[in-house]
Amino acid sequence: MNRWIQYTKKAWMLALIAIAIPSGYETLRGEAAEAIVSDEYIIKKQGVLLMDAPTIPTNILAGADSDSKNDAGTRVIRAAGSAGGQKVGPGADYAPVMTVSEPITGYLGGSKITLLANQSASQMLSALIETNQGKIIMVDGGTPEDTVHLVQTLAAKGSHVDTWLITHPHSDHVGALNEILNHPEYGITVDHFYFSFTGLSWYQEYEPGRADMVAKIMASLSLQPQEKIHGDIYRGQEIWVDNIKITVMNQPYLQAHNSINNSSVAYMLDINGKKALFLGDMGAETGKQFLADHTPEELKCDIVQMAHHGQDGVGLEFYQALQPQVCLWGAPGWLWNNDSGSGTDSGNWKTIETRKWMAQLGVPYHVCIKDGDQIIQ
Repeated sequence: MNRWIQYTKKAWMLALIAIAIPSGYETLRGEAAEAIVSDEYIIKKQGVLLMDAPTIPTNILAGADSDSKNDAGTRVIRAAGSAGGQKVGPGADYAPVMTVSEPITGYLGGSKITLLANQSASQMLSALIETNQGKIIMVDGGTPEDTVHLVQTLAAKGSHVDTWLITHPHSDHVGALNEILNHPEYGITVDHFYFSFTGLSWYQEYEPGRADMVAKIMASLSLQPQEKIHGDIYRGQEIWVDNIKITVMNQPYLQAHNSINNSSVAYMLDINGKKALFLGDMGAETGKQFLADHTPEELKCDIVQMAHHGQDGVGLEFYQALQPQVCLWGAPGWLWNNDSGSGTDSGNWKTIETRKWMAQLGVPYHVCIKDGDQIIQ
């Protein structure tokens, strides 16, 4: 009899647990969805800042500790459940970081970075940097569909580019540049092009489906005056444009896997003491070699362009070495949310995972092309 009573009690307990777990799970999932970022700070300027706080406080962007409000009146938001102490380890459960669409001001000492938004559904990279004296540096440029927006943006700034940096020859990076080079009537002039491509046969062997774009951009560049073409850049090379020093961080790594992405050249821009690293579409293989080839001091930066639009690029340990404070995401909304058409995290892209990495690392500030043109100045 006693044994029967014990079995009955156990059965009831199991039934209660079975009922309680789904309910508890849904509650926790709801809290995670509302969280801004776990265990570290993120500055959210969408409806939670005081109106008299138009700038991001320097102490926050420098990674300093802060109370719930700082001297400028900015409210710092913590994720639900973050008061219990910092979670550690790659398996920890972090809520993905969120973006802020308003400009950062007072950060680059008179220079300016504009991350241009995609004009089609495609992911892309198009970054426009202005020196203190108003000279223009371009990184990549986006797809052919992004050409009109890029031309209009450049026209508003005088239609002249001093230096055009190319990370790698994929159409979502050089498609718009190729269009500009083939349409002089657009009125865009460029003084210098910097890149490092290998022979066309290599692209045809390892990525034949995309070698056509490589051939097109090679042909377009070959028609430019030779004094403008710098296709022989090398690791450690320094390029000065007014107050901005550009350092070429590597020559292309020629990998058999994910070949053209992994051949991306990275550029470190020193902008009035703030360092911005542009990675193009570097993948995990190149990321590991890149880490091995540089000292920790060479890698530290304040701003990083997220590799491969923030998904399936370099690994967590790479971003750990950089210690960035601002992340630039070249991701449309569907990619940011890993949405294949059935809702958030329904796709096979790794953006949500990368966003959780950034939460784990406590990177406070994120701008993304899904929110339109993004400005840091």
